[in-house]
Amino acid sequence: MPSIRSAAFGLLSSLALSLPAVSVPALGQTAYVSNNPPYSIQSGPHPGFGVELVNEMAKLLKTKVNYEFMAWGEAQAKVKAGHDLLIFPFARTPEREPNYTWMQKLFDNNVLFVSKSGASPIDSVEQAKALASIGVLDGSPWDKELEKRGLTNVKRYPTSLALVSAVVSGEVAAGYGPDLELKYAWRVGENPGEPVFGKQIQKVDQFLAESKDSPSIKQEDWQAAFGAIQQDGTFDRIYASYFGSK
Repeated sequence: MPSIRSAAFGLLSSLALSLPAVSVPALGQTAYVSNNPPYSIQSGPHPGFGVELVNEMAKLLKTKVNYEFMAWGEAQAKVKAGHDLLIFPFARTPEREPNYTWMQKLFDNNVLFVSKSGASPIDSVEQAKALASIGVLDGSPWDKELEKRGLTNVKRYPTSLALVSAVVSGEVAAGYGPDLELKYAWRVGENPGEPVFGKQIQKVDQFLAESKDSPSIKQEDWQAAFGAIQQDGTFDRIYASYFGSK
């Protein structure tokens, strides 16, 4: 049986052989993104988890992605109205479904409760309701979800870093949010120990999407490139650099 490395090499070779048929603009593709750590970061030593994944895919396709940062709502509107434009990471919802082409799922966001090192995991909303307080990112979908589920013991924070800091200090008994954002904030904040995660409460698939009118973008090539970076270990390497081990 061929090794994963051999299989990945074969897939990369196949991509390389098909490159003359790939239709991309001479100056590459354009992606509209927001400053949304850890996925896309406008300034700093690291461009973001999502940006690095997309850059590696683009390398295999012998093209380049140019990033334009803007407010998230503006990015969605421009990609919806434009052509040959990319957007990510983008949650696939029934409302958005008909307005974009969903090229490739990049990763899952598992939304859950996080507690400080050494604490017991919070595995359910009912457990969370019994706590003195739960922290959440102010105005986020997760904030709205807790409200919808009837939690009244919620404290809101302006950033994931502030939320995680409150969990570590004991200001709140637990926090609620996507695991990747919480892991990243924990690492960047250089907090002691390891976070304690409860069971998944919500799951959000995050996609690389494109404008409906995108004749210059070949979806199957981008999908093949994503498969290649998964098989050759590139995806796991980039993941570990932002979040640690899975």
